[in-house]
Amino acid sequence: MRYRDAGVDRDQADQLVELIKKLNPKGSSQIGPFAGLFDLQEILQEYTDPVLVSSTDGIGTKTRIALEYQKFDGLGQDLVAMNVNDLVCLGAKPLFFLDYYATARLDLEMSREVFAGLVEACDAAGCLLIGGETAQLPDLFVRADDFELVGFVVGIVERAQIPKPESVAPGDVLVGLGASGPHCNGFSLIRKILEKQKLDLRKIYAEAGERPLGELLLEPMPIYSNVVLRLFERFAVKGAAHITGGGIPGNLARALNERVDAVVHRGNWPIPKLFRALQAWGNVPEDELWEVFNMGVGFIVIVPGEQAEAVLQFLAEHGERAYRVGEIVSGAGGVVFKN
Repeated sequence: MRYRDAGVDRDQADQLVELIKKLNPKGSSQIGPFAGLFDLQEILQEYTDPVLVSSTDGIGTKTRIALEYQKFDGLGQDLVAMNVNDLVCLGAKPLFFLDYYATARLDLEMSREVFAGLVEACDAAGCLLIGGETAQLPDLFVRADDFELVGFVVGIVERAQIPKPESVAPGDVLVGLGASGPHCNGFSLIRKILEKQKLDLRKIYAEAGERPLGELLLEPMPIYSNVVLRLFERFAVKGAAHITGGGIPGNLARALNERVDAVVHRGNWPIPKLFRALQAWGNVPEDELWEVFNMGVGFIVIVPGEQAEAVLQFLAEHGERAYRVGEIVSGAGGVVFKN
């Protein structure tokens, strides 16, 4: 028997490696024989007391929607954004990125779409793709076309610039950046709703939006890290939260101390129709909706009240949809919603 008889095609794997090198000329020079290389010498000269910051995350079962809709070009951006947006919550600049791509069977055409988007997103986020791992695991996936994408990023920040939750105080303001859709969270619930209601990804449902449902669900997550880093440079950002799994309450609470609450005003930004459509189709309780989805706000920064208007203006000038979503009051470290 040969390895191919067990479901693993080494030739396809070698072809994918060569494809990634062609797509990624900047990062390919950093790839060593067994591990990626990154020269810190020039970077360190810019810092007085540098701290390396790392993060890892994946895009979950959004891949199943991509397979059913046969559209993969946005998944690479999703993967990069999931990681660099977490990194920037600590004020860190991304340096380099690695990926883990596991599949039941390699599909080179699909892989080309995924990795072209991944390389482009790394470039947009200012980091290098310097390596990764491709695994063919035919016995670990239910379906022959199943795959999983996970990313790893390392960044750097000046120690004094890392936000301190204890500095958050009553009178500070919450500024939210608009989301592009569900991003990469809640897709197990979304897929269950689609299955139960027998919804067609290629159909336009007016109650959800003006594009086919599959397009709405697969809209890539914004790379917030670039503009948020500019906020850290220009304003006194006291805290930041990337709104992923757990929604606003599950993520914003991480940036607070036990002496304050964050009051979020639900009417201060437009909630995308897609979320209300999913709620109606699945009979999803209101509190569950807010604890699973971002509800139209993908990132929140906490800034002093006197800087809030300037922050909003700065974000608008940089093409961001930004909203004053709430404020900080005395409390016990929780997130409180007001209608």
